[in-house]
Amino acid sequence: MTAKRFLVIRLSSIGDVLHCTPVVRELKQAFPAAHITWVVGRGAADLLEANPYIDEVYVWPREKWEDHMRHGRFAEAWKLWQQLRLDLRARNFDIALDVHGLFLSGMVALASGAKRRIGLSNTRELNSLFMTEIAPAPESESHMIQRYLSILQPFGIKPGSYNMTLELTKPDIDFAEQFLASAGIKPQQKLVALIPATTWSAKNWPPEYFAELADALAQHARVMLCGGPADRCLAQQVLQKTSAPVIDAVGHTNLPQLAALLKKSTVVVTGDTGPLHMAIAMGIPTVSIFGPTNPNRFGPLEQGHSVLEAELGCRTCHKMKCRFNHQQCMKDVLPQQVIQAIKPYLH
Repeated sequence: MTAKRFLVIRLSSIGDVLHCTPVVRELKQAFPAAHITWVVGRGAADLLEANPYIDEVYVWPREKWEDHMRHGRFAEAWKLWQQLRLDLRARNFDIALDVHGLFLSGMVALASGAKRRIGLSNTRELNSLFMTEIAPAPESESHMIQRYLSILQPFGIKPGSYNMTLELTKPDIDFAEQFLASAGIKPQQKLVALIPATTWSAKNWPPEYFAELADALAQHARVMLCGGPADRCLAQQVLQKTSAPVIDAVGHTNLPQLAALLKKSTVVVTGDTGPLHMAIAMGIPTVSIFGPTNPNRFGPLEQGHSVLEAELGCRTCHKMKCRFNHQQCMKDVLPQQVIQAIKPYLH
């Protein structure tokens, strides 16, 4: 196969973008001379900038485009779309790999001008209409990483590993070192990162449980709360309920800086959310609590991680809000269970 120009399409979100990174690694290793461009929304773009297997990260403001569409600003939306189309066409792609599988990502694939457009099997929103071929479904489609890697089957590529890629830049590493030093953290000190918020209310472990966990951990390690600006409210609930000297990093970092803080942690405790996959991608041990989502599909694929889940008949519903308004699947995983899961990583 002569050197080709590939377009990889995965627009969002943090976890899914990271789950897609094995695709570009395997593609680059199979075709070292190929040029790989990844089109992504602003939200997760920073996680790809230092990826050694991507030649170009093309950031398209998908979030802004969708906001224009929702509010009837069609002229503004059209300008953003036309700019995307012009930019992609100018790059003369040979092959587009749609690892998102939506109507919108199918439109992006078509707009790229690539003559060969490969999509995933069993997609939604008429995505397959935009493709010239559909990759065969994987024999074992249990995890999202395996599903995404199936898009490489038309090239005969068999994955060497399922490891995700998340590389840090020196400025982000420096930020983490300075932040932790200012909080009195010594280089060899045990540090447990707690991430109380997820993108769905149904995936949130109760804040009082995080507070109880912080109290129990305080005698064994330093405890740090992490999250974005939108997580401040939930973080405050944890801080109000704990007496532990917690380091509050919530809202004080961008995504790569958050990744750098997680990289410095001994273990990360969270629900099913983007930073969980960031930690996994960097080889940091995690203890994760899964409720409405299925850890066999969205949890850690690698060894060295603990997953806790409750035995409940309504799991796994995959609903953003609990249908019964009790979130029992998260509440039934108790702080003592999480403490027991953390202990091996602290000793």
